[in-house]
Amino acid sequence: MSRPDTTIVGRNAEEVGAVPDQRIVVGYDGSPDARKAARWALDEATRTDAPVELLYAYEWPTYVPAAAMMPAAAVYPDADTDDAVGDMLGRAIATAADTHPGVRVRGRVEHGTAAVALTQRGADAGLLVVGGPRHSGVRALLGSTAASVSTHARCPVVVVRGEPRATDPVLAGVDDSPTAATVLGFAFEQAAVRGVGVRAVHGWPVPDGGRDLLCERNLDAVAAERRRLEEIVDCWRRRFPAVPVTTEVLVGPPGEVLAEAAAGAQLVVAGARVRRALRMALRPSISRHLLHRARCSIALVQGSTPVG
Repeated sequence: MSRPDTTIVGRNAEEVGAVPDQRIVVGYDGSPDARKAARWALDEATRTDAPVELLYAYEWPTYVPAAAMMPAAAVYPDADTDDAVGDMLGRAIATAADTHPGVRVRGRVEHGTAAVALTQRGADAGLLVVGGPRHSGVRALLGSTAASVSTHARCPVVVVRGEPRATDPVLAGVDDSPTAATVLGFAFEQAAVRGVGVRAVHGWPVPDGGRDLLCERNLDAVAAERRRLEEIVDCWRRRFPAVPVTTEVLVGPPGEVLAEAAAGAQLVVAGARVRRALRMALRPSISRHLLHRARCSIALVQGSTPVG
């Protein structure tokens, strides 16, 4: 038997939900990574006047007798568990009211897996924010909430990690897909509100795995890639004339070069394009390279066209 989801309201939270296209939803469980994600979201809300929702989700384990062939009904946690979760969110909301007094904050409890709950709550949100420790192995990453949410979310997903300097630029991973415009738009907006520059990077793998980078054909190809990158970036230069921007074509697999370039950024923005399961297994996406290797926060934005 399940109980209804609950909402915990704090000071300045009366209007949360009034602007669903701006709401920032944070995956929150009280851990250090979740607290870091909440601080990032609250800072963002201060800049954008967006409301913040701290979402706690848990799925109570189901007891299945050893001899049973059919799953048993889930046993819902007792009232003490709900009270403890409510107290945790209440403390987080009280802290947010002290540190970010102008931000509208509320907490919400949902019963189910964190990835599903976040994806559903993000369907009409402006941004999803989750904490993301840097894992040492691919297996841990592939089963993480961050990886799952970034694959299925309809809005941009920010995975918060690292301790960047406030003067570090925003890095934009630009490819030749329609997602590039969305990536650059998000990167320039983030750079503008932070008062920093944009570093637009395009990874160019050598055709057919060739290693003679100095041959005339490859030099001409890199020059052509640089011209295309400049053309894509130019329209955003005009829209954000106060934001300094540099462009670079880096030779190598796009995911790898972008993860390496992220070392000097406070936020790296890339496209999160869903691929078919087999192709995903055979050719890891740029977003998975970043989730595995990037040390700074990562913003994954969805493109308008799927990749088959």
